[in-house]
Amino acid sequence: MTVRRYVGVVGPADASARQVAQAVEVGRLLAGHGVVVVTGGLDGVMGGAARGCAEAGGTSLGLLPGADRAGAHPSLSLSVPTGLGEMRNALLVRCCDVVVAVGTSWGTVSEVALAARTGVPVVLVDGPRLDDVPGGAGVVAPVRADGPVQAVSLAMRLLDQQESTRAGRPVTGPAREVAPHVLGVDGAAGGWVGALLPVRGTGPVRLLRAPLIRTLVEEAVALAPLAVVAVDIPIGLPDTGTRQADVLARRRLGKRGSSVFPTPVRDALAAPTYAQARQVSVARTGGRSLAAQSYALRRAILDVDGFVRPDPGVRVVEVHPELSFAAMAGGPLDSRKKDRSGALERIGVLTSHGLVLPDGVDADARGVDDVLDAAAAAWTGARVARGEAQRLPEEPERFSDGIDAAIWS
Repeated sequence: MTVRRYVGVVGPADASARQVAQAVEVGRLLAGHGVVVVTGGLDGVMGGAARGCAEAGGTSLGLLPGADRAGAHPSLSLSVPTGLGEMRNALLVRCCDVVVAVGTSWGTVSEVALAARTGVPVVLVDGPRLDDVPGGAGVVAPVRADGPVQAVSLAMRLLDQQESTRAGRPVTGPAREVAPHVLGVDGAAGGWVGALLPVRGTGPVRLLRAPLIRTLVEEAVALAPLAVVAVDIPIGLPDTGTRQADVLARRRLGKRGSSVFPTPVRDALAAPTYAQARQVSVARTGGRSLAAQSYALRRAILDVDGFVRPDPGVRVVEVHPELSFAAMAGGPLDSRKKDRSGALERIGVLTSHGLVLPDGVDADARGVDDVLDAAAAAWTGARVARGEAQRLPEEPERFSDGIDAAIWS
């Protein structure tokens, strides 16, 4: 039987907006690791952590100070009315393996102090300053993180060290060696959806969501080292004319080629309105206007462009899911991805290549086409990491941004 691990997230109920946002990210990242998120059950940091956990499909437990569930945060999976008032802080600490403190309040200080005195490791994110507090026998001094991603990384390392100690294994460096993964990324409602896949290209797919590509990659790095990030968005923007990558991709896909939108020239993306962008496009491409679909990708294109310039710290490549599915199936798929039959066909192609999709990913799920595209992107990213992928064109173009412009499959 697998024993679940419990991580407490504590902080003020009257938290600032920044602290709540940090707590949401902490809750989301912890849920991605499969731990149970434990809170004091109320609003503020506690509610933020519960909300982030719920958004990631995780389990949260709220230990309420009162004798009923009336004040429980609606995002909680489970709530327990302890009737202990502030004394429930001690109960929370005792049921957790690690505590993450976001922000400062007197209640937070009491929880941090109880954890330190009873040997429960604490990670502080903008938490109380305790530098002048003396140590003592059995006291575990809190460690400080510079943000949610590092906090969760430290918390997971502390959990692994606890397991190593209980098992009698030596603790040297990071307690858990995680195999390299790749991250496939596709645009989705509210930002991006990512599919985290082992670099071998088979196995379980873990889904992540974030509003910005940088945040998505940071969340993935907190879970596993990344070999490649494969994104379904143009990378390497032309100054004039048309990218050869787009021309060759449309040609390769045949009747599915219309799914490859022409990449706008860089100055068109800088235009504040679609009308102005069309004028720039006509001037810079020898008379070709700009499709509304291409301009609609402006925010996403610029988000990725800002991430890859300067060096993002990980290899980032451009992919197109229809090319990925064509490579898997031996030719372009006939079905449309928005149709139920198209979703079923793509699920079948992915599973036949050894990808294990999460529960709930089915042909009728809302936004399933984005999830399947991200998984296909991850499959291609794994091929890139293993040196097995092809790119269009074979010799990438380079424009004024100095970035290789090619689509991998």
